[in-house]
Amino acid sequence: MFLSYNGSMTILNVIATSHGTDSAAGREAITLIREQIKFLLAQRNDGVEYRIHAAYVDVESPSVDDAAASLPNDEPCVIVPILLSTGFHTQVDLRRAARNSGIERIGIGESLGPDPRLAALTRTRLEEIGWAPGDSPVVQGAAGSSRADGRADMSRAAQLLADELHVPVHHGFVAAIDPKFHEVVAEHQPKFAATYLLAEGFFSGKMRRDAESTGVPAKLAAPLVNAQDTDAATVVAECFIDRMDAAIAQLDAG
Repeated sequence: MFLSYNGSMTILNVIATSHGTDSAAGREAITLIREQIKFLLAQRNDGVEYRIHAAYVDVESPSVDDAAASLPNDEPCVIVPILLSTGFHTQVDLRRAARNSGIERIGIGESLGPDPRLAALTRTRLEEIGWAPGDSPVVQGAAGSSRADGRADMSRAAQLLADELHVPVHHGFVAAIDPKFHEVVAEHQPKFAATYLLAEGFFSGKMRRDAESTGVPAKLAAPLVNAQDTDAATVVAECFIDRMDAAIAQLDAG
């Protein structure tokens, strides 16, 4: 195993990087996810001390650049996004931080989704507002990405939700990217809309306003995680740890 030893304990620095938000509820949800990551890793009996460091790509601090630069150069590190999809942040921001960090062994994890577990969690949020099998169609809203690979991720997430619900799922973006969420809602007139956002924040507020602007009486599900739902945070933490382990394996192979 590539990890270096400090005394008798192997150390791995894990920079758990979220977007950042001004929303207090959103911050609490992300904090709960990090707490569940720490809890799950503490259950491991693999001789590794996983040191979880909080970082952000926008709004909050420390930035992922500062977090990476603050760590010892000779201790292995992985940067893992607490982000649902591939995009500019995962493909540019995290790679820049790794490149400039000076850390000798550093890897980058993939985004949390698309993932069937997140689709199942999305179903739970829909059921909370009254969705039941047979209600069709469903529109899923996401933040959006300027990158084609990011948009492909969100299309795949919609397909995974369709597989989970066994009904057609149409997707749209809250950002100024086609297909736009409010236009998709207006076109398909759904009874229910899913929110493919991790937690409360700017985009969840805009999604609610966009849905209301259509005049369609669609019920909009909550984001995937809130600070009162440890089970949901655990699902996200499990996805995170899988991405972390994959990043470690790549370092090990390299």
